[in-house]
Amino acid sequence: MAQSILIVKLSSMGDVVHTLPAAQALRRRFPEARLAWAVERAHAGVLRGQPFLDELIEWDRGTWRALFDFLRRIRGQRWDIAVDFQGLFRSALVVRASRAKRRIGFAPSRELAHWSYNERIAIHERPLHAVEKSLRLVEALGAARDLERAADADTDVRARAQSRFPLPIGDAERRAVDRWCADVGLDPERERLAILNPHCRKPANIWPAERFAELAERLIARGVRVATCGGAASGPLCERIAAAVGVDLLRADGRFSLLESAEFIRRAAVFVTGDTGPMHLAAAVGTPIVALFGPADPAKTGPYASNASVLSKRLPCGPCFARRCPLGGDPPQCMVQLSVDETLAAVLQRMEGAAVDAAADEGLATSAVFRRSA
Repeated sequence: MAQSILIVKLSSMGDVVHTLPAAQALRRRFPEARLAWAVERAHAGVLRGQPFLDELIEWDRGTWRALFDFLRRIRGQRWDIAVDFQGLFRSALVVRASRAKRRIGFAPSRELAHWSYNERIAIHERPLHAVEKSLRLVEALGAARDLERAADADTDVRARAQSRFPLPIGDAERRAVDRWCADVGLDPERERLAILNPHCRKPANIWPAERFAELAERLIARGVRVATCGGAASGPLCERIAAAVGVDLLRADGRFSLLESAEFIRRAAVFVTGDTGPMHLAAAVGTPIVALFGPADPAKTGPYASNASVLSKRLPCGPCFARRCPLGGDPPQCMVQLSVDETLAAVLQRMEGAAVDAAADEGLATSAVFRRSA
């Protein structure tokens, strides 16, 4: 009888993207298995239509009844294996509800989630990126190396990214982006497009709006088309940037769905962002990235891409992983110290693949630049 496997990774968008290589590895290892994924509905867009999944079990988070219905659906099926990639109390609750014969997760874990597992995988001593950590978890099932070999066989950066992090982008998403580009007079095939993603869920991860505005102005002066992106929550911040830049700034924030945003990002020459979910969409579609990191550790959650530059100041208090600066900085010093000059230098390098003038190079050297040879 074919095995029934439950993947548990409920949130967030970036974390779900990070788990895609491990999920594909499970499919390669168990081609005949029934493979399901338990996820919060807010982040399910990355998974709907994925050909390697047989079932998507969505939690419409918000009410106790929705949680009970979600757990009842999990409990009502037979599972041979449940793999908890989240390692939190709520994900462990799902694993426990599955009553799977093999319940696998990392130990030790936050919120004592590991007490719900009967197979506990020790966390590696050195820092691992979230993608590699997820692959380590499925090594217990003999699943990781298949995908690594398949990805390494492809030398094209964008193709490799899209192989590792497949997104179900279809004709509808492409047409939506085509219409928007036509409406604003943008031709990404002929014009260089830089997309700015200024908003982050954690306030401490946000680079000052005036810095984004200055960066946009300096790129526009070089003949680059510049657009903002982001969900509805990014509107006020993008409005501040637009007020400073003027009509030359294209406003795509709040215009696209999750997968439409991924398709829009795919067409850009460079994506400039803080540490937030759309950064991982950019890595998934292979767009060059300049990521501005403050409180977090890019070695663990930075863009998993060889064509990404991460600018990060190594301050004594970091990485603190805080939502707001514990020292009272608003914005925190780790973000304030990232200058427009060094960010522009990194952007130009990513867009053009060439050295820039000595002054910009000197500015770039003042930051820790993290590049992953993925």
